[in-house]
Amino acid sequence: MDNECMDMLAEQWQQICQNYSSDDLLHAFQFIQDNAPVLVEEFYKQMLLEKESAEFFSDDLIQQRLRNTLHQWLIESFSVGINKHFLQAVQKQHTVGHVHARVGIPGWLIMRGIREINRKIFELLAENSHLLTLSACSYLMQITSLATEIMCRSYEARTAKNQEIKHSYRLFSAMQDVAVQKDKQRGSLLDWENELMFKVFSGQENFRHPMLSKSEFGLWFIHKASYAFTGSEQAQLIIDRIYEVDKLNQVLAESSNKEQKLELIQHIRELNREVQHLIDQLFQVAEYIENGNDSLTQLLNRRYLNTIVSREITYARQNRTPLALLALDADFFKTINDKFGHAAGDLALKFISENIQKYSRGSDYAFRVGGEEFLLLLVDTDQQRALGIAENIRKCIESGLLTTAQGIQFKCTVSIGCAIYDGHPDYQKFMDSADAALYAAKNTGRNRVYLLKNGPDTSTKSAGVPMA
Repeated sequence: MDNECMDMLAEQWQQICQNYSSDDLLHAFQFIQDNAPVLVEEFYKQMLLEKESAEFFSDDLIQQRLRNTLHQWLIESFSVGINKHFLQAVQKQHTVGHVHARVGIPGWLIMRGIREINRKIFELLAENSHLLTLSACSYLMQITSLATEIMCRSYEARTAKNQEIKHSYRLFSAMQDVAVQKDKQRGSLLDWENELMFKVFSGQENFRHPMLSKSEFGLWFIHKASYAFTGSEQAQLIIDRIYEVDKLNQVLAESSNKEQKLELIQHIRELNREVQHLIDQLFQVAEYIENGNDSLTQLLNRRYLNTIVSREITYARQNRTPLALLALDADFFKTINDKFGHAAGDLALKFISENIQKYSRGSDYAFRVGGEEFLLLLVDTDQQRALGIAENIRKCIESGLLTTAQGIQFKCTVSIGCAIYDGHPDYQKFMDSADAALYAAKNTGRNRVYLLKNGPDTSTKSAGVPMA
């Protein structure tokens, strides 16, 4: 919404309030203050009954964060008639609508929640008709309706923008460095198969071989390639075949019959050949689109950051897989530019990006998000692995020796903040956690990895674990 629209809605809010007496406004506010806990309880009680809301609301999330948020929203919305902060109130609803769009909560679900609040208000009034006048009750309904309308306006605008970016990202992802990735991942698939065959034919007993879905190839296809070709028949077939291979791999590991093992190996090889054929069909076009890449480092730029993080959060929540985010920042970067020149600064940035890529899998996402700031999104990665990768990157950069065009040698270091996804559906919370961890790494000495530890109140209190 533009400023003109915001001003218009603020004027409408003011007009609603002007239609009621100051006593009505005050009594309505007091009613909300007194009954907000009951209304909040009813809202989430009903939401948990909705099958469609299960992926957005959980008991833990509601208890830890959302109750206070909704309570505050009720108090703030009905204090506007008294404090006259109409524009700020509209801006607040606008922000809430953006958050809902970021998280992906459908608009109808929010409207359903507001309907439950209104129903509970009338239920309370039926029990005690002296609580509010009819006029004050009318005011309550007007404000909940207007606030919901503003949220829906913001939600729709943001959703439309997100869809446009997602469509653009699919095209970009489908075309990005296609030939290199295809050949690299074909090699990864063959390596996985060859290692499995070696374990079988060398006579190893009770061996364990990684699931194909958790291999370099499987993670790359599930988290990157499949999204680039969303809706294509081949992409879904490849995913189906990957999980078929996983089942056969499990049976193979438990089998002691030689003939059965040979049959299973042959079946797995046939499925893998089919996967390779399907991939060839997908990657017919091999052009490179650069507008999603940083021109200096060739890492992804900010353009698709929100789309990618949001999608991976959705995947992590739906599949209960771990997700980690590293925020990296070059230490004393201005000093490098001032002392050795901007060419040396570019050299340092490229060196940092090379080390980030060195420890990234094909399924991970590396971004340059600012001048000397980077993000590394690690899919299917728990805390131990994330910290190991972060420390490897830090050590390699610290031990590197760079040489300018004039033959001058210098070193650089990075500070790294590490955040582990905690289940909150808003991707901005996840990125804010990584930023907070990076800030702590900077303020506790630089050239270190800092893990953000979330306490009971994750929005205000954090404890960190520095890793020297």
